[in-house]
Amino acid sequence: MDTNCTFNSNMLFTLFGKGYWSESAKKYVPSTRPQANVDIAWVYKYIISGRAEAQTTGLRQMMATAKEQQLRDYKLLKFDAVAAAGIFSYGSAAGLVVRSPFVVVDIDDLASTEEAREIQRLLVADSHVETALCFVSPKGLGLKWWAELPDWCQGMDFGEQYATLSRYIGYQYGIEADPTGSNVNRLCFLPHDPFCYVNEKYSQIK
Repeated sequence: MDTNCTFNSNMLFTLFGKGYWSESAKKYVPSTRPQANVDIAWVYKYIISGRAEAQTTGLRQMMATAKEQQLRDYKLLKFDAVAAAGIFSYGSAAGLVVRSPFVVVDIDDLASTEEAREIQRLLVADSHVETALCFVSPKGLGLKWWAELPDWCQGMDFGEQYATLSRYIGYQYGIEADPTGSNVNRLCFLPHDPFCYVNEKYSQIK
């Protein structure tokens, strides 16, 4: 399903919600059960609302003292997450039913939220790749760039699309993307960001 890149016409993708403790794995794991299929307008409304404000503040307050595993577990337990690449019947690559036209490129390990905002301004102004949504990551030191796939990479599978868009922003702006985001079922945690960018063609709130 991933290779033919036939998109669902209403541009939906799957909400999986929060993770949980797995007794068999003896660790916190992401949810694999779909809760709903949502769109860009729904995600935008969620992010600018106060629904994840307490979780986002709590995570950022932990960062000075918490270990990376503690931060990961907190995100899994506290934040809702979506698989932006399409509609899934289950939280795995094999569960992909149909693709959305979106790829979320992760940009991590920035110096500050201010730097993230500067990169956000660059990406949303780009004339070659259209941005659907762009917001600061839960920790405040990264950016989630929801790119709408341009024609020149629609014939690729998801991993190639992610790599191509990553190379593009590296060449254009010197921005390094997180290479681990290349799996089609990659979850994107939804934080609070009142300055989230949304493309005006998706901005109608339902």
